[in-house]
Amino acid sequence: MGEILKVGQRAPEFTAKADDGKEISLQDFRGKNVVLYFFPKASTPG
Repeated sequence: MGEILKVGQRAPEFTAKADDGKEISLQDFRGKNVVLYFFPKASTPG
């Protein structure tokens, strides 16, 4: 598991698949405010 970020700390560069299947990266949003929100996949414990 990765490191937990603190308030104001910069997130590490990453690439992920969006809900429409397209790949996005943090770099795509350079210069903009971004909120990252992660949640468990539907119907999984936790």
